[in-house]
Amino acid sequence: MKQARNGLKLALITMLSVALMTACAGNNGGKNGASSSSPTATPTATSEGNNTQGNAEPAVYEENGLPKDEKVTLKFAFWESGAGREWIDYALKTFQEKFPNVTIDTTYSPKIDTIITTKISANNDEDMFDIFSQYLGENSAAVAAVLAQEGKLVPQSDLWGRKLYDGNGKTLLELTNALDKSTPTLNGEQYALPYYQSVTGLFYNKLLFEEKGWNQSPQTWTEFLDLVKTIRQDGIIPVTYPGKYTGYLGFSMGVNQMYATADLSGNLQTFNDNYKNYRVPFYLSEESINVYNKMYELGQNKAFPDGVAALSHTQSQMQLLQGQAAMVSTGEWVQNEMKDSIPEGFKWGFMLIPMGNQKDDVKYYSSHPQGGHYIWAGKPELNKQWAKEFILWLYNLDVQMSIAEKAGSLPVRADFMNDEAMADKLLDAPKAVLEYLKNNNVKGASPDLRDVTLTHPDADKAVKLMGESINDIASGKQEPLPKLEEAEKLLKSALDAK
Repeated sequence: MKQARNGLKLALITMLSVALMTACAGNNGGKNGASSSSPTATPTATSEGNNTQGNAEPAVYEENGLPKDEKVTLKFAFWESGAGREWIDYALKTFQEKFPNVTIDTTYSPKIDTIITTKISANNDEDMFDIFSQYLGENSAAVAAVLAQEGKLVPQSDLWGRKLYDGNGKTLLELTNALDKSTPTLNGEQYALPYYQSVTGLFYNKLLFEEKGWNQSPQTWTEFLDLVKTIRQDGIIPVTYPGKYTGYLGFSMGVNQMYATADLSGNLQTFNDNYKNYRVPFYLSEESINVYNKMYELGQNKAFPDGVAALSHTQSQMQLLQGQAAMVSTGEWVQNEMKDSIPEGFKWGFMLIPMGNQKDDVKYYSSHPQGGHYIWAGKPELNKQWAKEFILWLYNLDVQMSIAEKAGSLPVRADFMNDEAMADKLLDAPKAVLEYLKNNNVKGASPDLRDVTLTHPDADKAVKLMGESINDIASGKQEPLPKLEEAEKLLKSALDAK
């Protein structure tokens, strides 16, 4: 047992160290507490602070220099996704207990993007949220890029140098193992620091695979294709995904497979540079064509469900839990998201789709730094300082433990696995991910990490075109190349207009 625990520790620490790269339910209303500060915050002078009596309580907090006697209310917009809200409620509660002069008025919603963008359009600084989810709809990156260009967002990169509240004098940068290198930027600046991460791929019922004698760890493309054919012969859907949200298929058959293709061909550096900077050939790169062709090949072999276009993410995941499908394309949050529907005796397994032809060829997982929040620049200075303090609070180990235990996601604190009691509280789906990473030749890629943000409408049209083509390609009805060519033309148009 101790060896297994040590293995899990090593796997998570290794995963957190990757510097190359590095969703769902709903409810509304409520109030909570939060806080933020700047390391250079100037305390507000008060009569208490100027008291010459030696026994007078200081008027500022020793940890951050912010005033204790100035009440602040922050408006917080939280995206209630598959990770749920229990963990953020814990963070809000503990933060407010520590800083009772700060109140956070929190709006929870699975449709938080609509609420936020409506307020953005109204352009009313007073009514706008102080802190809000970075999920702003299908075109989140483009919307955020415009906000950053207009000076509507507060940069947060200064937080890397801040000492954590429970870090024993160490900074956020020191305790997150190069997380700064895998945090997305907007126009060269970081506006939303991730406080947990997700790993995506194919999740399956390990006991079903054992019962059927199916291959739980195919090492080559041929082995994976043979697995798909074997499962289909048993009358079970090999792989399911939500056709309503085609990006879910990309969690297991997408950019990470493009990175694997590039690595195997010795073209990793060039592909990485082109991908992060939208250089052409982009949709028509060898790596992109290879992945879409393999998706088409899976479709011709009936890998995916009939009528997939009508499935939501929870419906596709129910197909797995009810034994209708063998695997589902999603992230490690699935166990927490579906916790009320998991049948007794279900045991989580995880695998990646290999691209190579040799058993020791590298495989890539898709890693997503997640959970960052934006701060609205039009708010009073003290509000913005407290907003930063609340963001820093989310890296406390007890909050990171709550993220792991309640949200079913992977924490980013590098010292998290030093505590065996914490490691044991990880849910089974994240543990299955760590076991796979420990036992296979893998690297991480982040489809979210870009050096350039495109805001031209034709760039969005290209993304939309390929998203709308996924179901037809994955059903074997649409050959990929014509759609890739059309998307490439749209991308070129967007680049030429820069």
